[in-house]
Amino acid sequence: MWESICLTIAASAGISIGKVLQKKGTLILPPLSFKLKVIRAYASNSPWIIGFLMDIFGAILMLLALSQAPVSVIQPVSGCGLAILSVFSHFYLKEVMNAVDWIGIAFAGIGTIGVGAGGEEQKSSSISVIYLPWLAFVVVLVFVGILPYSSNWHCWLMSGNVENIINMPIRYSKVEYY
Repeated sequence: MWESICLTIAASAGISIGKVLQKKGTLILPPLSFKLKVIRAYASNSPWIIGFLMDIFGAILMLLALSQAPVSVIQPVSGCGLAILSVFSHFYLKEVMNAVDWIGIAFAGIGTIGVGAGGEEQKSSSISVIYLPWLAFVVVLVFVGILPYSSNWHCWLMSGNVENIINMPIRYSKVEYY
C-alpha cells in the first residue's frame, strides 16, 4: 500500500510541476496550432519539453499506482500534488506564501499520510461487460443531458462568460435570493 502511495505522490508532483514548466515554456511560444513552424517551436523549447515529459511520466506512475491500490486511496493522496506544486511555485516561480499557506501545505501532507495509514487492501470486483454500456449511458445522461440544463449552469454554458454565473440569483424552491 505504501509503495502505491509513494507512486501517487511522485505522479501527482510530476503532473503538476510538468504543467507549470509547460506554462512557463509557452510564455515565449506562439499559440499552439498544426503548422510545422509552430510545432518545431514547441519541440525546441526546453522548458515545454521537460514539462511535457514530466506530465506523461507522472501519468504513467499514476496508472501504476492505480493498478496496485484502490482508487479510494489513490485519488485523495493525489491531492498532495497541489501542496507539492505550491512549494515548487514558491521556490521556482518565486511566489510569496504566508503562514496560512504553509499550514495548509502541512495539513495536506499529514492528510496524505492519514489516508495511506487508514487505507485497506481490497479485493477487486468484477463488473459484467453487459453493464458497461448502461454505465456509459447514465454518465452521458447526467453530464450532457441533465446538468447543463439545470439551474444556472445552462445560462453560464450558453453565455461563455464565467462572471455571469456569479451575479445570477440562487433559486431555492420558488424564492430567489440575491
